[in-house]
Amino acid sequence: RLVFEEYFDGYRFDYNDPEFRGEPVEFDAETRHNLMSITKAVTGALVGIAVDEGLIAGVDESVVEQFDQYAHLADDTKDDITVEHLLTMTSGFERNEWDVPLTDTENNDLIQLFIDDDPVENNIAQPVVHEPGTYWYYSGGDVNLLGEYFEQATGTPIDEFSAIHLFGPLGISDYEWQYLNPDVVDASGELKMRPRDLAKVGWLYANGGQWNGTEVISAEWVDASLSEHVAMPGRAADGDAYGYQWFLDTYEHDGTLIDAAIRTGWGGQALAVFRGLDTVVVLTGGDYVYQTQVSDLISRYVVPAIDQ
Repeated sequence: RLVFEEYFDGYRFDYNDPEFRGEPVEFDAETRHNLMSITKAVTGALVGIAVDEGLIAGVDESVVEQFDQYAHLADDTKDDITVEHLLTMTSGFERNEWDVPLTDTENNDLIQLFIDDDPVENNIAQPVVHEPGTYWYYSGGDVNLLGEYFEQATGTPIDEFSAIHLFGPLGISDYEWQYLNPDVVDASGELKMRPRDLAKVGWLYANGGQWNGTEVISAEWVDASLSEHVAMPGRAADGDAYGYQWFLDTYEHDGTLIDAAIRTGWGGQALAVFRGLDTVVVLTGGDYVYQTQVSDLISRYVVPAIDQ
């Protein structure tokens, strides 16, 4: 049941503009929006569906070993990196996504994936500087490697799989994946969808993986995704811990603690799931420069409204 909805005028995202503003847009319920890193939660859901269907043996499967063509880049430590390590951003690969501005095209390792002729090789070639599973670092590279592993393991690109196994059952047809190059899906960001359709994805997680009485994702995968797997040093604004591509946080209202799973994205994007309140919240925005704290907006305005 839709209880509140509001849209405002804004701009298309444009990476080449100093404030990332493209053409003006009169947003409404039919307008697709660039979800940025909320895409990561969609990728996590698709991995879960593939595990549920036996196309991926499980989260303990080794990732790098799947890529025979890059065997020369492997070593014992890289062979220890599993699907779960990529889901939880604990691969141990050396990354700099949050230390180097995204506008620094020559040095930011996420942007380099769009420039390199072989982004998969670029990912696997990175040195491992932490034992896999022991250190959390926010990494679109991890998720993009997960997306390519997905295709290797299932035999189907993740965008094609999504149409049949996730968006199809939810009745979602108006969406657009982006690509690192013509052959590599951007599994970590910039999926474009309507906010109402994104809310459907969120409702799967609020409702134990069910949509209209049909299981789309197993309840076991939902529980695992929204459970704490690793703490996040220095990321208090995003939450207390990380699940499978979800930030986990706790809000307080009138002395009551309210658990939430939130998937945020650059510029003010947020998908928040309050399982205890049977509530899903979608926020979109275009604040790519000043970094609106969506958790603060949810805490100050949304949670008190839900409680009423």
